[in-house]
Formats: sequence, C-alpha cells, structure tokens
Amino acid sequence: MVVLKKLGLRQSFNKMKFSLAVADFLTGVQLLVVSIYNFSWSMNVSSMELDQRQLLLTGTPEATVGGILLLLTFTSSLYHLVYMGGQRLYSMRWPVSYRFQSSLHIYVGLAVVWLLALTSSTVPAWFPDCMVYTYQHTIFLFYITNTYYSGQSGNFNVLIAMMICFVVVPYIIMTCSAFVTLYSVRDNMKKSKELKHVGSANQKGRKINKLENQMCITVALMQLGFTITMIPLVVFNALFYGNSLTCDTGSLPFLFCFYLSMSNSLVNMTVYSFRNKAFAKKAKETLAMLICCARKEDKYLQASNTSRNTTATQVQYTVK
Repeated sequence: MVVLKKLGLRQSFNKMKFSLAVADFLTGVQLLVVSIYNFSWSMNVSSMELDQRQLLLTGTPEATVGGILLLLTFTSSLYHLVYMGGQRLYSMRWPVSYRFQSSLHIYVGLAVVWLLALTSSTVPAWFPDCMVYTYQHTIFLFYITNTYYSGQSGNFNVLIAMMICFVVVPYIIMTCSAFVTLYSVRDNMKKSKELKHVGSANQKGRKINKLENQMCITVALMQLGFTITMIPLVVFNALFYGNSLTCDTGSLPFLFCFYLSMSNSLVNMTVYSFRNKAFAKKAKETLAMLICCARKEDKYLQASNTSRNTTATQVQYTVK
C-alpha cells in the first residue's frame, strides 16, 4: 500500500518492491488464515483424528491448492530476490543501459518471476507417482512429501532433485550476483571519492551512484535475511531426506525451522523501514491515516447511536 499509494511505481526499484510485497502478503495469508484455523482445530481433536485427517486429505484438491500456495510463498520470495539482485548488478555494471530501460522491461521480468515461482510450486502435481501434497499437522499447513513414504526407508530422491533445481540453484545464482554487485559497489565508492574534488558537474552523478549503492546494500541485506531464515529449513530437509532424522526426532526442529523461514517476510519489511527513509516516512503517514480514519468511523458510529437513542427517547415521550 505504501509503495503503490505514496511512493508510486515510477522507479524500477519501487515496482520490484511492490511485487515482493505481494509475495510477502501471501505469507501473511498462510500464517493468519490457514495456520491459525488449522491450529485451533488441531487443539480440539485427538491424535488419531489428526492422523485420519492427514490420510484423508493426502492428494485431494484442497491439499493440492494449499500446498501450491505454501510453496509459492517460498519460491516467489526467492525468485524476487534473485531478480532484484540481477537488476542491482545490471545497474552497477551497465548504469547507462539500466537507467534507460523501459517499464515494460521491468514488468516482463516480474511476470517471468511469478511464472517461474508458480511453475515450480506446481511441479509435485505433475508427478503424482513420486510426490504428493498432504496436510502436515506438525506445522498446521499443507506440504509435500513423497508418494511412497514408508518411515525411515522412504526414498526422497525426487524431492531432493526438486529442492536442488528450484531452491539451491537459484540461491547460488543470487549469492554470486550479490558478491559481484557488492564488489562493484566498492569500486563505485572509490571512484566517487576520486571525483569528490572535481567540479560540481559531477555532483548529480555522485548522488545517483550513492542512491544506487544504497539500493544494492538494501537488496544484499534482504538476501542475507533470506539466508539466515531459510538455510536451517534447507539443512533440515537435507538431513530428513537423507534419513538422518525421523518423524519422531524431527517434528520439533521442523516446526522451528519452518516458521523461522516464514519470518523472512518480516525481515523484508524491516529492511524496507530502516534502509529507506522515504518508505518509513510514508509508512508512518499511511498508518496515521488509517488510525485517523478508524477513529472518525468510531466517532461517526457513536454519534449515530446517540442520535438513534435520542430519537427513540423522544418517540417514547411522544407516545406517552
């Protein structure tokens, strides 16, 4: 809302932030709608009923849709960071070409990001003989597992291959681009210091470079936050798929790692607030406006109720 209403979508970086905010919103929907409902239901049933529900929902349309939406929250966030990292590298290595790229170029890139995220989230549905969506009562959400899971002897090769293709490889690309971008930022800072004592004709260029450097650092911080929150879940999956952990020994670690990964959306929002003063200012203005509107609505309702009560009292006296 802040990006769309206050900052606008003229800048390329704001377009990408708005799209990433939509991805973060999906995480909020999962946490505040789906998981809370399932949690409240799970607290009022027996363990046998939980197991029965998991068996009944395995492979159903409800589990498929829920699992796709859950995977979409992970892949969309990761692919947005990959794309934003690539754009930052583009701005550092080819600044002139970057500044003259059209809005259509950005929108096409974001469309590709969402298409890849959605496609990778639906892959388990393409291979029902190998993978299936099911309800995981450990995390109160729908998740994926292998079709022929049989405890400790389960074969997770397909899931491992999927994790490598759609998570590990994009993460490696994101990390490499981040290091190259930060190296370019360092070079730009050195050049800015060298041009510091040159005439005022280069002041505008230095300001632009400073802004680009700040945006690069912002993206790098979001990528670092993604790393901190997501790596534990990836490590857990690797251990579980390698049969080093079982359902009995891995339930609590899985719960912790999973919801730590979901906190990545909060990390993104925090980085927005602290790294972008304009965003923080507009966010405060938007919050103040919403609070003001809520107070006005409350006053209006109170005034309406008072008016109705007064009218009702007058009618009663008139009748008497």
